[in-house]
Amino acid sequence: MRSYTVAIAFAMLLSAIFSYQNPGDVTVRFFVWTRQIPQGVWEVSVFAAGCVLMWIVSVSAHIEGRGRFRRVIREQADRIARLEEERADILKAIRTTPDVLDRAPFVVKEHGESETSGIVEAEEPAEAEEEFHSSPESQGG
Repeated sequence: MRSYTVAIAFAMLLSAIFSYQNPGDVTVRFFVWTRQIPQGVWEVSVFAAGCVLMWIVSVSAHIEGRGRFRRVIREQADRIARLEEERADILKAIRTTPDVLDRAPFVVKEHGESETSGIVEAEEPAEAEEEFHSSPESQGG
């Protein structure tokens, strides 16, 4: 905001200097209106009127943009609410299904081997080891 204040003050200073250096009268005709005005005053007045007009246009554009951003924010908030609701439903389903909790994706990485992934059953690895140790082939018979 401070830079705008400095820019406006600088423009006003330049306008005052311009107005002082151009004291000659000009005849201004607008539709049926005719007036004798000093040239510097007329041009500074036109410049100020243009500044006010552009300020009004920028304020209206700002208001329009705020409305657009509010709509986008509202849509995003609705989407977030839907996604959070869906996430809660998925977590509830996971918590209430016991066999889903017994299986989990895993990554096995041995020395120098590449990564492999799969599904681990909670009780099967222990049973598989018991079967391996108690098989007739491992006992020699």
